[in-house]
Amino acid sequence: MYEYIDTQSGLDQACAVWASAEFLALDTEFIRRDTFFPIAGLVQVGALGKLYLVDPLAITDWGRFAQLLENPELVKVLHSCSEDLEVFDRLCGAVPSPLLDTQIGAAMAGWGDGLSYQKLVLHSLDIHVEKGETRSDWLQRPLTDSQCHYAALDVEYLQQIYPRLRAQLIQQGRLHWWEEDCAGLIRQAKSPAPWSEYYRRNKSLWKLDGRQRRALQLVCEWREGEARARDIPRGRVIKDPACFELARRLPTSSGQMAAIKDIPPSAIRRYGDHLLALIEQAVDSAGDTWPEEGERPLSSGQNALLKQLREYCEKRAESLAIPVSVLARKRDFEDLIRGVAPQGLSGWRESVIARDLLKVIEDIR
Repeated sequence: MYEYIDTQSGLDQACAVWASAEFLALDTEFIRRDTFFPIAGLVQVGALGKLYLVDPLAITDWGRFAQLLENPELVKVLHSCSEDLEVFDRLCGAVPSPLLDTQIGAAMAGWGDGLSYQKLVLHSLDIHVEKGETRSDWLQRPLTDSQCHYAALDVEYLQQIYPRLRAQLIQQGRLHWWEEDCAGLIRQAKSPAPWSEYYRRNKSLWKLDGRQRRALQLVCEWREGEARARDIPRGRVIKDPACFELARRLPTSSGQMAAIKDIPPSAIRRYGDHLLALIEQAVDSAGDTWPEEGERPLSSGQNALLKQLREYCEKRAESLAIPVSVLARKRDFEDLIRGVAPQGLSGWRESVIARDLLKVIEDIR
């Protein structure tokens, strides 16, 4: 059974109880269909063997809960937590810290790569969890018994899995792996990339010249602000392909803009003048304001080297009985080949795999 909390006094009293726990198991249910920001529909807490469902629509002051989220002596346990961190930050202005993500820990323990919560429970507890309420409307009130039961199970089993997973990683000498990687999640959540860097996500950036890159940067930065201000998805402003085509073509009139298929007439009416002004600003910009060139695709020779690095990494991962993605990802290999220090191979990975990969490159070259 679970305790349903839908009053401010109830949450404050529960926070006093949770403060004495060794760890908190946390999860959220939220809606993000037509908004930029997630809307929290439910917060699940598992503590001291009990289950709690907190109704965020009924709470006005998250101060005490936020203090628990940031309490350095209280571990927070979540599963596949990236979106949950955003929900907590949006809801109460706090990111759970320290935290341990069981999806990451399970991979490091050799339980499987990218395990869903359902597969994690099946692997560790041999229990099958039904996921029938995944697409529920979590903002409806009252929530159904089925919704509440489904939500409570998410933190019930986390309370059982966490001690087992932690014990295994300690036995394997990998607890610090888990702690380091999850600390990285916290840093990323607290310090996201600035809006002006969003354009770098476009993999075709290398096809643009300096003025075009500046145009893409300005358009993407403006779109980010517009989407946030209106609380709508980025694509509801203009889609990614449209941003790129605006930068590539550098239109000087609404008629030229209308030739871009991913920009609907409604967007031209609403944003056209502003977009043309941004493009004019980019065209008139000085060279010292142009963003750096995008990375070109690897050459055939570089791809051959990437294959060798991956094969070496796969053998190393096999010897450790873990998924290869725990050790390195494609981006890490590409950075090594380009002579860039891969951020993903710092910390514990430096001694476990990074130095060996550098030696492989030296031997080949």
